[in-house]
Formats: sequence, structure tokens, C-alpha cells
Amino acid sequence: MTYQKPGAFNDNSDREMSEEAAMKMKLDHIKLKQLREARAWSQTHLAEVSGISLRTIQRIEKSGVASPESIKSLCATFELKLDELLIHQKPKPEFTPIFSAALACKLSQMNKSATLISFTLAFAIAYLLSQ
Repeated sequence: MTYQKPGAFNDNSDREMSEEAAMKMKLDHIKLKQLREARAWSQTHLAEVSGISLRTIQRIEKSGVASPESIKSLCATFELKLDELLIHQKPKPEFTPIFSAALACKLSQMNKSATLISFTLAFAIAYLLSQ
């Protein structure tokens, strides 16, 4: 066995597995648990019938994050379509100006102006009193 740097690949199948591992999907873990409990299945039984490890079932039910293969297997087990178990996330816009952010920026600028005016007045009063 030869040493291999982390992130290095032996062949294309290793690369595909690594890329796939990075591609996680969000599913409705509450619905998954409800489906399992409605059938009176333990997590162990679900692991056996779906072909997914018990630890993975536990992690999916806790976090709601799974690989595409795990989700496909769960959908097949419960005879569901993929869309029935997935949570569809809307892409977030890069920047959406909102009133509160604009107001905070304006207040910040006003605070700087007020501080400058206060400092100038204090300096002027101190100068006049020292005379």
C-alpha cells in the first residue's frame, strides 16, 4: 500500500465517491420519522430493509441531511417519490437591501456626525474657559 496525500485520488471511482460525499441533500426528517413510526419500525429495522447503516439512519433522522443514494433508498423503501421526502430550498439572493439595514447605516453615519459635533463643542468650551 502506498502513501497517498489527502484529497488525492487513485482512480475515477474514488473521485466520484468523494464528490458524491460532498453533495448532501436536505430531507424532511420529521416526515421520515413519522413514516417509520407509522409502520411501527425501529431504526434498526428501517436500516435492514433500506440497506442503509443504522448509524446513517440515526444521523439522517437527527440532522435531515443525507446523500442522494440514501434518499433514493428511503424513498424506495417507503414507496415515495423523491419530491415527497426532499425539502426544496430556495436559493438566497446575493444581496437584498432592506429598510432596517439602510436605517442602521444612516444611524451609524449620524452617530459619527454627532460625535464630531460634540467633540468640537467640548473643545471650544474648554478653550474659552481656559482664557
